Amino acid sequence: MEDIMKTEQTPEGRAMDSRELMRMNRNAIAVLNLPRMLALILKKCCPERFAGSLATIEDRMRRELRSEKTGTDEHSRNHLRSDLANSENENARTGLMRFDSIVLIVTEVAPNAFLVNVEVQNELRSYLWFAGRVYAYIGRLLDSQKGDRSGYSGDQYQCLKPVLALWILPHEDETYIVDFPGQTFLNAGRHTRSGKAMKQALDGYIQFHVVGLGPDWMDHEEEAIQCLGHIFRCDDDKEKQFAYLEEEGIPMTVKAEKVLNEYSEDQFKWFHRSEKEKYDRMKAEMHAKLSDRDAKLKDMEYEMERIRKENEMLKALAEKAGQNSNLSVAENKDEFPEEYGKKQK
Repeated sequence: MEDIMKTEQTPEGRAMDSRELMRMNRNAIAVLNLPRMLALILKKCCPERFAGSLATIEDRMRRELRSEKTGTDEHSRNHLRSDLANSENENARTGLMRFDSIVLIVTEVAPNAFLVNVEVQNELRSYLWFAGRVYAYIGRLLDSQKGDRSGYSGDQYQCLKPVLALWILPHEDETYIVDFPGQTFLNAGRHTRSGKAMKQALDGYIQFHVVGLGPDWMDHEEEAIQCLGHIFRCDDDKEKQFAYLEEEGIPMTVKAEKVLNEYSEDQFKWFHRSEKEKYDRMKAEMHAKLSDRDAKLKDMEYEMERIRKENEMLKALAEKAGQNSNLSVAENKDEFPEEYGKKQK
């Protein structure tokens, strides 16, 4: 699996990058915290779960479910959002986890409800690192529901809420969508009632989507890509961005414009810094390749000179022995024995 390489930086440079990244993450959170904007993102990226008008989707969003009589003291139960959505939150069991731009909501959809996580990943260290992060975080989303107001208590596992996660990567080199629908496979007993019931219960409990946005995002017709591209990768054409969002039902209020502009400005700075890093890395790699090529050419020149000297030495020895290596067979015909000519006739 290919790692994303980065140039080594000074501590001052890393600290500056960290501050810029934190600011961009905060502004991405502000974008996601616009309820109507989040409703549009969910509708375009998860249409199988979020149908209907943006107002309907927005109305179903909850920070937590309504309290239910579960036999547990409500005052001692956790709030899922406060436990997971902090940028730096330490859990006694799972340790410290640092999140990027994240929004957690619980949506009520008959006959159940499920937990939704939307995160903008502004920095990607490697694909393997990101994959581990996805699964570790999904595990935390499930684990943290125990004793939570919106989760379950004791062994009431039937109250565990399904998890739907969306990761948005705005700074990829290419555009793609990776879907994990969370579908099981009934390997044996495909026609049994109990097997079908078990499969139905397991299916869709964990779903996630990963959307990478590259410079070519405008070439893709998928609604999810068009939506996220206009929101998170349209810093050079604000009129086009606002026109798309208004057409999709997002009112361009003063607050909405301010939030989008602040994220775009930070993204512009970060993007050009990243491009400079890529250029410097490519320049260093090219210099290393040229140096390696020059070294190999010198080795070849040395070997050719050695062979030339060896040939001259052999030629000198041959001439000394009366053999002229430059004469053809025709020029040396008088040197062959007489019997050789008779056999040829």
